Amino acid sequence: MTEENRYWQGAEEDATMQDEHRFVWDAMLRTIDVDLLGAKVLDVGCNRGGFLRLLADTRGIAQGWGYDRAPGAVADAISLGGDRPLTLAVADTVPAGWTGFDVAFSHEVIYLIDDLDAHADAVFEALTPGGVYFAVEGVHRASPMMVTWHGDAANDLRLPPLRDLDEVVSAFAARGFSVSAARLQFGFVPANGHKENYFEWLNYYHDFKPLFRFERPATSRPG
Repeated sequence: MTEENRYWQGAEEDATMQDEHRFVWDAMLRTIDVDLLGAKVLDVGCNRGGFLRLLADTRGIAQGWGYDRAPGAVADAISLGGDRPLTLAVADTVPAGWTGFDVAFSHEVIYLIDDLDAHADAVFEALTPGGVYFAVEGVHRASPMMVTWHGDAANDLRLPPLRDLDEVVSAFAARGFSVSAARLQFGFVPANGHKENYFEWLNYYHDFKPLFRFERPATSRPG
């Protein structure tokens, strides 16, 4: 399996996935406590750029920057971006020179990262002092449906070992972030795509898919 196919099956599949994720993105934006008007935003694992386009179209961000390890997804993101103020790149981590972000986002990316300490450090350095990284993470040991999914998918996708959420908290706290979390403000959860076990999925979204808030202190980083 190539690195491309490890995470990206093609434009049609990803377009469907992004449509299915829209209600999660809406919940993220209802939950966060940051005004994005005029902000410089980083999207970690931007895929085809749908979330950045949403922010440019509805939240008035000044600049959106996104990276993803799948070249096909990034090529689509560039094509679909139009004249929006978006910068997109193929990368495994925050590209060199990408700094000064007011806000960063990721949706179900942390569980894919092998070196969580390095990721926390890279995002810390990319944020401006006082900047915030919002990360949704539903794939973890306390999430019953995702424990099963991870066990089935780990070999094919070459996933890192399934983490406990306390490991995520510890990694970001150790890098100097102030860490907190909230339940996403979902409201109604679409049944589309979940014709079986719908109420298990409903519980998953409401109870096992937290939104982390990692804030870089406004003062200088501790030694």
